[in-house]
Amino acid sequence: MLYLALIPGDYVGWGVCSRYLIREIGKLTETMVISAEKLQSFENKVVDGKVFHTIGDHNLTRIMNIAGIENYGYTFFENLLPGNARENASFFDVVFAGSTWCRERLVENGITWSDVLIQGIDPDLFYPIEGEKAGAREYFVIFSGGKFELRKGQDIVIRAVKVMQERHKDILFVNCWHNVWPFSMNTMVKSPWIRFRPQKRWDFHYLKQLLSQNGVDLNRTEILPLIPQDQLRKVYACTDVGLFPNRCEGGTNLVLMEYMACGKPVVASYNSGHKDILNESNSLCLKQMSPFELRDDAGRLVAIWDEPSLEEVIESLEYAYGHRDILKRLGKQAGEDMKNMTWGHTAKNLTTKLGVGRS
Repeated sequence: MLYLALIPGDYVGWGVCSRYLIREIGKLTETMVISAEKLQSFENKVVDGKVFHTIGDHNLTRIMNIAGIENYGYTFFENLLPGNARENASFFDVVFAGSTWCRERLVENGITWSDVLIQGIDPDLFYPIEGEKAGAREYFVIFSGGKFELRKGQDIVIRAVKVMQERHKDILFVNCWHNVWPFSMNTMVKSPWIRFRPQKRWDFHYLKQLLSQNGVDLNRTEILPLIPQDQLRKVYACTDVGLFPNRCEGGTNLVLMEYMACGKPVVASYNSGHKDILNESNSLCLKQMSPFELRDDAGRLVAIWDEPSLEEVIESLEYAYGHRDILKRLGKQAGEDMKNMTWGHTAKNLTTKLGVGRS
């Protein structure tokens, strides 16, 4: 029996990841999902089986107080690991990291009992889009998605889009941003590129104001609400290129992977977890990076990321704008590459490494 201490959900990366892992692992081996309702009956007991745990944050502690005869954790983090991380990680037989970059950070901190488990895409929802663009054909459409925060680089997107809209009258900007965590959203006050005022909650009205104040033409901008996962492909079908100048990804960026799986080309930072996905054949890689040090309000260093070059971002968008035949070729290869990175592949990889599976 494989016990899954995962928390399924929608819209948030961990929730989506958990939901698919539960579904796909269940096809390969006998499982029991530890829900909040079931947890009480398992607390402070050792179950007769292996447990696959959600690791909550960079402290590397398990979310659920359950233990098995073998324990495996799954982690995504971007901040520096604290002093207690190695001790906390010793609870697990293996700590699986969401990217090669993430595992390298574990090993640097002495956590050598670690491995890599790459996330996947749902091939029933995200598969290559054939033919001409579904809509907005009179525009060159730049798409940006994901959680709005400093780490994801939407401030760089805003500055780059401003320049592109000033240069070309047919640039349409489509964003699908959100963030339910104010502490994360408000890291944007540290942006070197935009003026951002701390917010108590995600506010689409403020986003319009923010874009306008930082030079984005709202008449050539579409601000989308939260879109159900099964509707995103329709959005991507109306766009020409995705822009992902992320400063750091502990995982491999699900929005990036799903966009590419639709056969759409991307301009994306070649750093951290993105390196497990991007190559010269499937994307326009941003490679000019400089160190970005993130400090808390007390001045303590909490993360070291990579700052993409704004100039290279703009140059890459210009190249994409002027070489649409090459864009199509990159998008086609992206779609082919993502066919081999499904949640089914992830589940098979995990069950093989855990030595479980139906005979």
